[in-house]
Amino acid sequence: MDLKILSLATDKTTDKLQEFLQTLKTDDLTHLLQSQAVKGRAVGAFLRAIFKGSPCSDEDGALRRFKIYCCCIQLVESGDLQQEVASEIIGLLMLEVHHFPGPLLVELASEFVGAIREDSLVNGKSLELLPIILTALATKKEVLTCGKGDLNGEEHKRQLIDSLCSVRWAQRHVIQLTSMFKDVHLTAEEMELVVAKVLAMFSKLNLQEIPPLVYQLLVLSSKGSRRSVLDGIIAFFSELDTQHSKEQSGDELSELVTSPADELYHVEGTVILHIVFAIKLDCELGRELLKHLKVAAGS
Repeated sequence: MDLKILSLATDKTTDKLQEFLQTLKTDDLTHLLQSQAVKGRAVGAFLRAIFKGSPCSDEDGALRRFKIYCCCIQLVESGDLQQEVASEIIGLLMLEVHHFPGPLLVELASEFVGAIREDSLVNGKSLELLPIILTALATKKEVLTCGKGDLNGEEHKRQLIDSLCSVRWAQRHVIQLTSMFKDVHLTAEEMELVVAKVLAMFSKLNLQEIPPLVYQLLVLSSKGSRRSVLDGIIAFFSELDTQHSKEQSGDELSELVTSPADELYHVEGTVILHIVFAIKLDCELGRELLKHLKVAAGS
């Protein structure tokens, strides 16, 4: 089956390839794809052939493409693939995103939201696709009739970001999710949603996980919400300092306090270095920090 698909894919036209793929069950294709990918065979050529014979202009082709795409995401997340095979699949999936019609882009993004909600992502590598899917969806100016109502692409993207920021994020994926948003065009309102979500995750993480998250949040702040980012970071560490002072005074230890003072001071130093570095790249962030310090000094 795979050899015939690869052979038909070399034809100048796709008619015979489309006809042959229509005779196959999608489950058979996905099983063959899984087998080849796990064995590390030339899965790239096979995947390109399936996409070539599954044009989105055809309803059956679009549905087959969607199911194969979802199968690939599951494969990448399974942890069963060699790193180079997983990277090749992700690269191909990135190229195919813009071929999808709007309703299927909504479905793909919704699949990610569901996976994040259910904590079913194993390694989070497939999250590289989500910003591309959201970006492609935002370009759809027409009204898309699908599960979330009659909205255009940008409006669907807004709802999906709202849903994403409303679900629980697994601790191990917080940095990846935060980094992902830097590749998505966000409105001011969407930025505030994302920043509020990330800041709320600070108290859920181990202290050593905070500096890399702060770094990603500072990178994201170049898109806006600089004041909210700085206020949130400073407020979090001010609370930690207060709780450590209470601990040293013999008061009950707060849930926020999970590490000794030396470790806290080391983490704070690293965060300060991240802020200084970010200010060198973004002067507006420095201006916001000065405003914060002036307000703090006057209070």
